[in-house]
Amino acid sequence: MHLPNELKRGTRRTGDLIDFDSSTPDVKVTLELSDQGIGLEVPWSGHDDHYASWFLRDVLQGTGLAAKTVPKLLLFNDSHGSVLLVNCWPRGFHTNYFTGTGKVWASHAVLGVNREIDFLKVNGLRSEVSGLREWLQVRSISNDFDISTRALNVVAKAASSIEISPNLSFTPMWLEERPDGMESILIRDFVTCQSRSTKPLPWDELIEQHHGVRDLLVFARWRRETCTVTHVTRDDDPLMTLDGAEHGEQWRAVVSARDEAPPSPTHGSVHELFGYVEIGGAVGVQRWLELREEFARALDPIVTDRYFKNVPAVTHLAQVGPALEALGYLLFKNRDGRTKNVAKATSLQSRLDRIVAAVDGALPFDGPEWAKGMTRAYNAIKHANRVLPSELDLVNRWQESTVVVRAWVAVELGIQPAVVKRRLELDPSAGKFTSR
Repeated sequence: MHLPNELKRGTRRTGDLIDFDSSTPDVKVTLELSDQGIGLEVPWSGHDDHYASWFLRDVLQGTGLAAKTVPKLLLFNDSHGSVLLVNCWPRGFHTNYFTGTGKVWASHAVLGVNREIDFLKVNGLRSEVSGLREWLQVRSISNDFDISTRALNVVAKAASSIEISPNLSFTPMWLEERPDGMESILIRDFVTCQSRSTKPLPWDELIEQHHGVRDLLVFARWRRETCTVTHVTRDDDPLMTLDGAEHGEQWRAVVSARDEAPPSPTHGSVHELFGYVEIGGAVGVQRWLELREEFARALDPIVTDRYFKNVPAVTHLAQVGPALEALGYLLFKNRDGRTKNVAKATSLQSRLDRIVAAVDGALPFDGPEWAKGMTRAYNAIKHANRVLPSELDLVNRWQESTVVVRAWVAVELGIQPAVVKRRLELDPSAGKFTSR
């Protein structure tokens, strides 16, 4: 029976380690994907063991034995197949002086690679951004039920790819899965976000625009959307048959240490502040990516705050406060043409008032009153000699602040202020908190 080459959370695989150095001794290691990441357990016998030198850097000082560096690329191989571990580093070990086991961690695992290829850089990267297909309103699956024959006809045909820029595209796909053997079939309808480069680039560079797309959906849908790398490709790793003939590019499946589970499916419609078509389609996405780069100091903290869980209102305000300061400053500097020094010298109240002016007619509450209340609340947090407002007041200032920034993003992307206001009034996530 052929077993699939998979790396599932909680499953341990034992196999051979290859570090692409012919002088390195053979060793059996254990590979596991856990909540802590992608880990490889490497045993050794004695301080003079080659693998002990990967971990005992401090212990070996003064012994005459040289400490060695863990290779950034390591290949694991067992009966299931091969796994290339990318961006490896040592962290943690235990020993009884004579024998020991060290832990090597990796940022990514590329499945199926069986030779030395520099996957620290790639020519192409695919990810799945949760909510993207729904936001784009595209489908690759249709079905029809014939009452007369009681037949269900399901058609799976990928919708057309959406080109955002020469190096970024959204590609609708479908995938057949059999989660419980042969008893049922699951056809999954999804969209991949794909970026390309003629020159191999580090993963972080190619994934940045994908994170930008995720952030756009966070502002549009106000959910903790995720971005999961699924495949990568390199031009020097083409699809090859046994006869050595090349058959185009090959996309390798990927498991990443930082993968997050996507948010749970919603029951009913999501309250979207703006849609893909409304912001101008691909042009609107490009505009957003430029806006995100220009106002990163203001927008990144707001997105990060959306992922906070079970923290007090003070923590939320300490996160969004600097974002609002940055937004006001950048509006004065980038939009009003003030010098850095003049923009820097503006007060918090002035900066918040400037933001309010930018979203005139788009807020479901009184903007100037929010600016005054947020100024008091944030200054109370920053200065220990001031009395903190009540928890209810703090949480409402935080809630209003995120609404203000979302409104600003929507207006910047071309949504009419009156439309933004009406949608925020209907959005439960933008409502006011009250005491019981």
